[in-house]
Amino acid sequence: MRQANKMDLALITIEKITGMFLIMMTGVAAYHWRILDSYSNKRLSGLLLNVVAPATLFMSYQIEFQPERLKGLLITLALSLASYVWVLILINFLIPLKKGEDAAIEQLAVIYSNCGFIGIPLVNGILGTEGVFYLTAYITALNLMIWSHGQAVIRGMVDGKRLVKNFIQPCTVAIGLGILFYVLRIRIPEVGASPLTMVGDMNTPMAMLVAGCSLAESNLVEVLKEKRIYWICFLKLLLIPAVSILILSRIPVEKIYIMTIITAISCPTAATGSMFAIQYNKNSQYASELFTMATVLSLLTIPLMILLAGWLL
Repeated sequence: MRQANKMDLALITIEKITGMFLIMMTGVAAYHWRILDSYSNKRLSGLLLNVVAPATLFMSYQIEFQPERLKGLLITLALSLASYVWVLILINFLIPLKKGEDAAIEQLAVIYSNCGFIGIPLVNGILGTEGVFYLTAYITALNLMIWSHGQAVIRGMVDGKRLVKNFIQPCTVAIGLGILFYVLRIRIPEVGASPLTMVGDMNTPMAMLVAGCSLAESNLVEVLKEKRIYWICFLKLLLIPAVSILILSRIPVEKIYIMTIITAISCPTAATGSMFAIQYNKNSQYASELFTMATVLSLLTIPLMILLAGWLL
């Protein structure tokens, strides 16, 4: 397993998070300059979740088929899904939904990570392109979970029938088709692949613009004073990754699978929580505040978690 030194890892993390903040601040400016407002932000959120994100997911499987990689991909997918079992058990105990509307937002902030924008360059820096391939398995697991469990929680619909209904969404359909095309070795012609790739490339900037617009409605000074946010960030950035490292380090599989999953889990809060909060008229300001604080603090916590994982593995 190719190792990156501590300074390289720190620089990669800071570079990617800084880029995210610059785009997000553009969203803040656009809101204050009245280029964007709450209505247009909600429409952009819908475009992101229903068009841009599915294109990103589908195109991640448009790569050369290799039997050994498929085996590793399936192992990583199984372990990624399993990781959500202990995370859900722990979080439902620490943040019960009966505490109110914001509890759902907090659960999503802790459970789901920004493993695409930050995770991909981090995994590439630590494990190389092979690690990035296996990361798609975790991203798949995350999207399967967030579009079923995550959406059900934020909407307040958690019964079995609703879960099945919520599961049939553009992102989950894109994942299913992507896996099918990969296994059957079907490659999209360049005339179709190129526009899909370009649409998918809008994922990160659009997500950050939407999050920035939502953040513009909040008071950052008050965010820093909110003790509850620090507790949620502790759960997301330290407790959950540490527990996951302890469990995964005991599983006898290739280290590259484990390290990929740990890196993904250690990433800060996913912007999708803010998207859902906007779409379903929840407390989107609080969701953006959690996203912002977790992203800032992850500058310190991601290297710590990766170093802990490397020590145990």
